[in-house]
Amino acid sequence: MIIALTAAEEFAAELQTIHALFEQGLDLLHLRKYHFSDEQMQRYIASIDATYHDKLVLHSHPQLSNALHINRIHLNEHHRRNGSFDPQLTNCICSTSVHHINQFNALDKCWNYAFLSPLFPSISKAGYGQHNPVLDQLQFRSNFDVHLIGLGGIKAENCLLSIEAGADGIALLGALWQAPNPIQHFITCKQQLCSKDYSISRRD
Repeated sequence: MIIALTAAEEFAAELQTIHALFEQGLDLLHLRKYHFSDEQMQRYIASIDATYHDKLVLHSHPQLSNALHINRIHLNEHHRRNGSFDPQLTNCICSTSVHHINQFNALDKCWNYAFLSPLFPSISKAGYGQHNPVLDQLQFRSNFDVHLIGLGGIKAENCLLSIEAGADGIALLGALWQAPNPIQHFITCKQQLCSKDYSISRRD
């Protein structure tokens, strides 16, 4: 599985890039637009072809899921811990984020998947993960009810390392939006994973 996350800020030709990524086989897209108002988020999603709406994940604005007919919601660590949203009380497919394998191992199976980060030094956040990458922690994974998606510093040159270390899939952020050609970078990552015939199981 390959997941992409939008940058928080807007990029030139962003919507065209999103459509091209889906056309090339992107599995899911996390919409990280924290600064958007509800109206802006509604317009943004309306600009994405409805064919792909079942592949969209609300990384913010969970209150809009019903109105927008988006059935995937992501809750970060803060929201998960403060109990402001209970994934067991919704029909949505829910994901979350953790930063240590012990946190991942403690997750309930109500979570479809969780990002574990940073596997490598971050591309989008200078200095983040430079001294505390968590790739080596994957060997201590004991939770197999929740899919583990590697995040942080993942790019074509190291994406296979994430899978070989035990991740079920990868998430791309800085490698896409800071690449001269985001689509080609995605295609290269996909080819890297396919070249080893990895079969990433998916649970809906």
